Amino acid sequence: MQVAIASVCVTFATPMKKYAPILNNGSIAGLAAFAYFLIVYYVLNSNPLGAWKFLGLAIPALFMYRALVSFRETEGEGFLKYGRGFMLGVLFSFIYSSLCGMLVYLFGLTIDGGFVDLVINENLAALGEGKDQVISLLGKDTYEEMLEYNKAFDLQSLALNDFQSKSLGSILIALIVAAVVKQNPPTFEVSDEQ
Repeated sequence: MQVAIASVCVTFATPMKKYAPILNNGSIAGLAAFAYFLIVYYVLNSNPLGAWKFLGLAIPALFMYRALVSFRETEGEGFLKYGRGFMLGVLFSFIYSSLCGMLVYLFGLTIDGGFVDLVINENLAALGEGKDQVISLLGKDTYEEMLEYNKAFDLQSLALNDFQSKSLGSILIALIVAAVVKQNPPTFEVSDEQ
């Protein structure tokens, strides 16, 4: 019985082992992005989901590049087509963004949910500064809807918003990184005989 269970575990573990660079680097990128979140919130005393968030895009870009190069060299034997690289980048993006979103949610739920009020207040202040422009462009009803939408933010919606924005941003990064890392195999075999 133990031999059968061990062989089933090996059978399922072997295909996933080739994705280890993607899984590992995606997890490390998620942890690094969460550390960046904490640094912005505690050290810089700023909104970690505001303008500082865009500087954090360097984190998934760096780790995605490392992951795809490692995958290309180990599993692709030096070659990686664009489509496969993009697919791996999407896998990386899901791991990275879901881990970071989950950590942000758990942080707000268990340790310090004060950043939720900080985000809401900053959004309302920005909306208040552009009140005249928003009303002239979109109308007073739309402005009122935007106010209600921002007032209704809670921890769950902020964590989900963080997950979605990180997913979208890292998928866009995957388009670029896959193009940079791509190395097509030669069309014809080159022989050493002459």
